[in-house]
Amino acid sequence: MTRNIKITSKGQITIPKVLRDEIKVKEGMYLSAYIQDGNLVLKPLPQDNDKVKLIDYVYRESKGNIGINRVREMTKDFNLKMSKQVRDIREEEAITDE
Repeated sequence: MTRNIKITSKGQITIPKVLRDEIKVKEGMYLSAYIQDGNLVLKPLPQDNDKVKLIDYVYRESKGNIGINRVREMTKDFNLKMSKQVRDIREEEAITDE
């Protein structure tokens, strides 16, 4: 399904509801954006993506002082496996508590 989307003066777009419903994205979710064969491709990121969680946390804790774009820039090269790190820390704590 093709839809026309207008770009605002700030470079923002609104994804029509019919397209949001089709790819199952909701407010607050993140999309991955890249160029493929000269086309802009937007793909929803998994909700449990560790990087998304970190970006949300840092932005929330900074109370917006540094801006979401700066947070994304700061974390763009992170290769996170937070669930594994949390599991490792819990295992270490369990050993020291014994």
